[in-house]
Amino acid sequence: MTVINFKIDGNRKKKIEAISKIKGYKSVSEFIRYVIDKEMNLQQKIDDYLSKNPAFDRKKIKIPEYIPDGKYLGISRNCIVAIGDSAQEVASILAEKFPESATGIIHKGYESETLDFIFSIFSIEKSDCYHQAEYKNNYYPILPFSMDFNGERKNFYGLIDTGATITAINKKIIEDHDIKPIMKKRVFTANDIVEVKIFKEILNYQDISYELEFMATDIPKEFSFHALLGKNFIDKFNILFLGIEKLFCIQPI
Repeated sequence: MTVINFKIDGNRKKKIEAISKIKGYKSVSEFIRYVIDKEMNLQQKIDDYLSKNPAFDRKKIKIPEYIPDGKYLGISRNCIVAIGDSAQEVASILAEKFPESATGIIHKGYESETLDFIFSIFSIEKSDCYHQAEYKNNYYPILPFSMDFNGERKNFYGLIDTGATITAINKKIIEDHDIKPIMKKRVFTANDIVEVKIFKEILNYQDISYELEFMATDIPKEFSFHALLGKNFIDKFNILFLGIEKLFCIQPI
């Protein structure tokens, strides 16, 4: 099918011709067809993902009266699947048992935190796509990862932190698994330059493993993530943020 009355200015025409040549396409038409196909495929993948994994919808979740106030409720596809005393406890259950389903957390009896972090496989050129986590009308990219301790793999959630050059993991995880520091290093913080202990362990994203340095940090139990994933972790990936859909896609490099 011929697209009728599709016109571009001279500068764009020259840029398209140059890109087509650099990329090795046989013609400008071949390059344009590739771009259109890629965009349509991406949009189809997004639509398929959203149809299978609807966003966290508080109105569809019915909370029984017998559940005490103060409990944290783990939600999978708008159904209660876990109950715990902290957001991190529930998040660990969701990461372990529902890694590929739409999940969220509600704090019963308190202002809804609507920590909408939804996980499902999104396959386009070996990429995955996730809903961003909603917290009081703001959205944050939370990514599942894992660590191995004595042959046992444990799943966690990490908040992508593009402003940090090094990853920071909840101090409790480090203490519980007796991870020893390998050195001390001076780091810049928002308030001062401080000296901190540096640790090194294997962090896994799906079936890919990375040996990374990280520091310890205090993460309140009210938060549903266990780490701040700094640039020494996220620089291993290409990351695409889709603002309108409140999604982000990640592709191992």
